[in-house]
Amino acid sequence: MERALLVGWSYGGILTWHWTDRNPDRVLRAVTVAAFPVGLTGEEGHARIRKLFRRMRWLFPIAARLGLAAKMTADQHADVNIELNEFAAASITVLDRLTRPVRFVLATGDSLGSKGGEMDEGRKVLEPIIARNPNITISAKVASNHSKILRNDSPTVAQTIRALAAGHGYQDG
Repeated sequence: MERALLVGWSYGGILTWHWTDRNPDRVLRAVTVAAFPVGLTGEEGHARIRKLFRRMRWLFPIAARLGLAAKMTADQHADVNIELNEFAAASITVLDRLTRPVRFVLATGDSLGSKGGEMDEGRKVLEPIIARNPNITISAKVASNHSKILRNDSPTVAQTIRALAAGHGYQDG
C-alpha cells in the first residue's frame, strides 16, 4: 500500500501523528481515537500514575489471563503510562506541523485515575492547535470514557473513518 488511512486508539493514536509527520507522502488521512496531546507529567504526575497502578497490582495477573491486560507488572504498566503521558505532552509541535487531515474522536467521560473532569480539561489543549492547523478537526465527542470508547461508540469511530475514506474516493465493500 502506497498511502494509508491511519487509525489509532490511545497510544496508537499518538503514534499516528508522529508517523504522519515523518511520512506525509505515505498517509492520506488519520483518525485518532481517545488520545490528545496532554498528560500527567513531571514527578507529581509520575507519582500519581505509579500509585494508581500499584493499587491495581492484584488485578493485572487475572486480567492478563483473560486477555484484558498485558502480561506486565504494575510497575511496568506504570512505566508505559508515564512514557505515554510524556510522549503525548511533547506532541503539540507535531500536530502543529501535520499537512494531512487528522480527525479526532474524543471520549468525554472520566477515565481510570482521572477525576472531576480532568480529562475534559486536558482536551481543551486541542482548541489552539485546531485554530493554528486547519488539517486538525474534532469529528465527534462521545459520552464514553477512554477505556470503553471502542466498545460503546464504535459506530461513531467507524462513521468517522468512512467519511474520511469517502472524501478520498473510497467506498465500502
